[in-house]
Amino acid sequence: MRIAILLLISSLFVFGCTPTTSVKKLDPIFFPPAPTPPRIQFLTGIGDSNDVEGDGAEISLFSVTAVQQEKQKAFSKPYGITALGSKFYVSDTLAGTVATIDLRQKSFTWLKGNFGPGKLIKPINLTTDNKGNLYVADTGRKEVLTYDADGNFLKTYRSTYDLKPVDVAVDNRRVYVLDMSQHKVLVFNKANGELIEGLGQDSENPQERLYLATNMALTEQGMFYVANAGTGSIIKLDRDGHVLGSFGEMGDGLGQFGRPRGVATDSKKHFYVVDASHQNVQLFNDKDQLLMFFGNPGLPVGSLNIPAGIAVTDQDLDYYQQFAAPGFELEQVILVVNQIGRYKINIYGLGKMRGVDYETYYRETLKKKRKSDAERVNKKK
Repeated sequence: MRIAILLLISSLFVFGCTPTTSVKKLDPIFFPPAPTPPRIQFLTGIGDSNDVEGDGAEISLFSVTAVQQEKQKAFSKPYGITALGSKFYVSDTLAGTVATIDLRQKSFTWLKGNFGPGKLIKPINLTTDNKGNLYVADTGRKEVLTYDADGNFLKTYRSTYDLKPVDVAVDNRRVYVLDMSQHKVLVFNKANGELIEGLGQDSENPQERLYLATNMALTEQGMFYVANAGTGSIIKLDRDGHVLGSFGEMGDGLGQFGRPRGVATDSKKHFYVVDASHQNVQLFNDKDQLLMFFGNPGLPVGSLNIPAGIAVTDQDLDYYQQFAAPGFELEQVILVVNQIGRYKINIYGLGKMRGVDYETYYRETLKKKRKSDAERVNKKK
């Protein structure tokens, strides 16, 4: 028996503490699929703290057993996400907390200020400002709670009536709260918390009024994109509440939505809409034209599973580049929350394959399509 134990301990020194297994490497998952030149690649996914920090297991030479250094941290029902490069925050509505994930530092922690006056009940969406402060829309507390960059509680923004905050956005002077109960974007003074006005009900067209709005994004140019679940469309407002237009409708066709949820914009003026019904993300240009969609079900990895929140960043691209296929150069990183499944966060990269002439391909494809359409019309005559 002693000899067997000594041989086992010796083997740990020779071969290491982690048992080796044969893992089949999957081919990169691209959208759109070949032969079309790729524009988006699934990079990696996060299911729990082990995917960020490692499994934390070590071998004790005395007990010859694996011991867990730290309890695994897992999501219950995540929804919202906001990103600062390789660091991001994820709200968990069922657990009543927010996860702070830093991929560079390989850390996964729960929000430090989530107790006492800063205790969350049902956090749904969140954002950060230029100082790194965190703003969390909590439908359970009917308030927006704020925390500093270290996670310490600061203050709340609230209304005198029955507020149902489902999303929040900020700029230098204002805090904007999407209120599902009043179908408005409420505008607060950032400094003193005073409620200034409500936006979103001024249009004479009922289809362009906010109704059962679930998520919103505020662009650098001061435009709101609001996911209007009641009409299955996206409403565009300026910061004064003027309707600048809308696009989309309820349906299952291209550019239509079933259950629009998370919305986001990037530095290239692309616009992203998460659809929990279609289980994908639709990507539009600044003219509201559908460019492509990604994350559809049925893939080995990279499929979305009841998706909710979305965040897009062009910071720390050098970090994310390590996950990309050889030659695929990243321009943006897209993080999408899944409410169920192995990965609760899918991470994608928007980019181009080095050496591929995309413009020529698109131009030739368009030419072929026009020729095919013309031939089809002529056959009908």
